[in-house]
This record gives sequence, C-alpha cells and structure tokens, in this order.
Amino acid sequence: MLKKLLGKDKESISKNDSKQLAEYISKAGLTELRSLLLGQITRFKVDEYTIIEVLKKLTYQDERTKKRFLEKEDNDTKLKKAFETVITAAKNKKISVEAVELIEKFITMYRDLIEDYDARNKDIYMHKLTKAAQHSLSLIEQILNYLNKMSVIGKD
Repeated sequence: MLKKLLGKDKESISKNDSKQLAEYISKAGLTELRSLLLGQITRFKVDEYTIIEVLKKLTYQDERTKKRFLEKEDNDTKLKKAFETVITAAKNKKISVEAVELIEKFITMYRDLIEDYDARNKDIYMHKLTKAAQHSLSLIEQILNYLNKMSVIGKD
C-alpha cells in the first residue's frame, strides 16, 4: 500500500496496458486528458500511474530547446484547460506523493503563465491550483494516518 502511495507500484500495470496508456496520453489533447482523469474514458482505469503520466506530459520541458508544454503564446482556452486538468488530478482520491510533486512542479514551472492569465481574465487559478495541491497533500496525510493505524493494530 505504501508503494502505491509513493507512486512506485508500477508492477500492478501490465507492460501492454502501460504502453497503450502512454501512447494514448502522448496523442491526447487536454480535453481527453481531463476526461481520462474523470474516468470518462473507460478503456483505461484511473490510478496513480495514470495521474502521474498525465502530469508528466503537462510538466514536460524539452532539454535542448527549453520549450514547455504550455507557452505564453497559447490561447486562454488551452491554458484554462491545462489548469483544470491539474486541479482534476489533484482532487483524485488515487493521488500519490509523486503526483503531488508534479503538481507543485507545474505551479512553479508555469507561475508566470498562471499569474498572467489571472491578471488578464480576472480569475483566481493560482489560488485554485495551490488549494488543489493542499487538498492532495491532506489526502495523502489521511492515507498515511490510516496506514499507521492499521499497522498498529496489525492489519497491514
């Protein structure tokens, strides 16, 4: 259970399933990624691995060109969909520590875009994203407390 919480439980996913999921995520747009996280795409189950892979795509930055998944030139619709996708990931009950780290990386990486979007559109996505990250941390804390209780009473 602790492996799953830390995002290290990749053994439970078959290589074929993970390959199909990775291929789907690489080709999917933001709408499909959000639908995937909401469980609307029934081909794939929503688990820690799925959440992590979606967040990896959103936080990807090319080492050579330094080009990010989101750029300043992107339209507001794309930015808003990306922000909503991260919020959806953060609110998922199957969150892991690795996913929370990727959410924090997203907020740090795109701080300029988030603040610019909020200023132009009189929105509060910086607040929403940080609240979602705090929510995901509290979920992990609840899971850890539960695991500690179970280990104390001997039901690992």
